[in-house]
Amino acid sequence: MKRNLLTLLAVGMLVVTLTGMANAITLISDSSTGYYNSSLGTILDNTSANFPGANISTGDPIYNNISPAPNLSAAATMLGNWLTNPTSLNSNWSASPVAIPLNWSPINTENAIIYEIAAGSGGLNNVVAKFGIDNGIFVWLDGTYLNGWMAPGGAGTYEYTQNIGALSAGDHYLQILREDHGGSTGYHVSVTGDFAPVPEPSTMLLLGGGLAGLAFWRRKAKA
Repeated sequence: MKRNLLTLLAVGMLVVTLTGMANAITLISDSSTGYYNSSLGTILDNTSANFPGANISTGDPIYNNISPAPNLSAAATMLGNWLTNPTSLNSNWSASPVAIPLNWSPINTENAIIYEIAAGSGGLNNVVAKFGIDNGIFVWLDGTYLNGWMAPGGAGTYEYTQNIGALSAGDHYLQILREDHGGSTGYHVSVTGDFAPVPEPSTMLLLGGGLAGLAFWRRKAKA
């Protein structure tokens, strides 16, 4: 009897483990759509060191892990509440998700993107974002600033990596500002994560049955 109960318990635990194992998925790629705002133009140019003048007129800097978040007040009207309420955007944004251009025009301009990430009912683990950009990029998640980078040259594939970690169940929003101050533009993005599905009810019943049976056996043995 005890052996059967232990076997049932072990099977239940094994099924829970297998059904809960992470499955790596691509959340965002170059072909993903997002809400797009190309109205900024050059309004941010020369407002801070993070936004050099057009055609490298005020320099071509290299910045890694930019902190604190850039000052976007000059573009506040155009961006609206994109960081605080990304589900209610102003008319400068696309009305629905669109294909994000990997090369944008005109050059020397800035633009913004919002990607939606559906984390499902079980959430996501090991979320990693990778970017390539000409020239600069600033990244937020659900309105919280994560990081920024800037460098001369073209958009090398995945020049920069940001470990995001775990995301809770439900929808999340990756907000991106792209910056250019040179003679060309370019962009690459890859966001991956591990999706852990919630175990099926039948699996939980199997595990629960094994635990309940083992507890009953232990009480009977004591008696």
